[in-house]
Amino acid sequence: MPLDMPTLFLVVTVVAFVMAGWVGVMAWGQRRSEALWSWAAVMCAFAVSNVLYGFRGVIGDFWSVVLGNGVLSLAFALMLLSLWRFQGIRPRPLLMGLPVLLALGLYALFIDAYRIRVIVGGTLFPAQLGLVLQVLLSRRRPVLGRGRWMLVTGAAVLGAILLLRALGMLLGWLDAGDALANYRWQAMLVLVAMVAVLSFGLGFVYMNLERAERRSFELAMRDVLTGLANRRAILDLLRSSVARARRQGQWLSVLMVDIDHFKAVNDNHGHQAGDAVLRQVAQTLASRLRAQDQIGRFGGEEFLVLLPDTQAEGARVLADALRQAVQQTSTPWGGRQIAVTISVGVCGHPLSEADSPESLIAAADRAMYQAKRLGRNRVEQVGEESEAG
Repeated sequence: MPLDMPTLFLVVTVVAFVMAGWVGVMAWGQRRSEALWSWAAVMCAFAVSNVLYGFRGVIGDFWSVVLGNGVLSLAFALMLLSLWRFQGIRPRPLLMGLPVLLALGLYALFIDAYRIRVIVGGTLFPAQLGLVLQVLLSRRRPVLGRGRWMLVTGAAVLGAILLLRALGMLLGWLDAGDALANYRWQAMLVLVAMVAVLSFGLGFVYMNLERAERRSFELAMRDVLTGLANRRAILDLLRSSVARARRQGQWLSVLMVDIDHFKAVNDNHGHQAGDAVLRQVAQTLASRLRAQDQIGRFGGEEFLVLLPDTQAEGARVLADALRQAVQQTSTPWGGRQIAVTISVGVCGHPLSEADSPESLIAAADRAMYQAKRLGRNRVEQVGEESEAG
């Protein structure tokens, strides 16, 4: 069945404008420098380029061929800008602007050479899409979530079709004078462009929604002040660790850590200084744990540390190393150094069905208060004689 080219151009143009409008609605209220605004401009550029292509023969070739392809190149450049903004990467104006200038210059130079125009578009545009794919598939700053795969699919398919057409023209598989073959290729490109526009619009919106969900989850599970897991998150981790250790008969050690005389820090230096001390202690503790260990702010100036598959003696050794690290690390504040110490309670043994998250916390808490009673800045362990820290 023959495809009506004006109808195809009209459909792609309407889809692109609609996508631009909805992306703009989502971006409403955000700063103009946000990625969603530039992505709305991407959709608008696709629509405008299709309008210019669709009026070929009605308007001059400069407008339809030269400017139409220049605007298409601009759309790809704006895609790159949007992804840079999304990732927090500093834009590179030369990498964005040079392909657009090349498109305008080369299409103006070869405006009457159809074969060369196909080769130019089939190399320049896939190169721009390659830059887009590079950002999407980067391992250094990965774009997480499923939305990126919608963008990857659209960019890869569109780039592949353009490149294949250019190779066909370059190697003689396609004849610039074969009107029917070129018409079919043009129709295929328009259909692929419609799929790409849908993939680009929906994919980028979905990427933003996924990022917003991740941020909401992190806010719900992270302590805002210290950046550690909050009470809810560390308790969830403790429950899963207890279940796994009971199932496999493994050791699980728990440390309850409390900053000594923290109220005096707030009283003598102010609550902002107290916040700075909390952040410093949290950083000191977290930096000395193994990859499999977990730490969270349990409440106030207390921290809960989970040590999977760690025997009591090893947990005690680590607890004392943490105590010494905090003692040796002061917090700079107002031209002064605020020094604090910690008291640590240790609970560790092979878990059985009788053990529960609550019983482990209670035992470690009792040991920690024992350390407080015996003079602070020390480690006490459940079920063993106390030793000086």
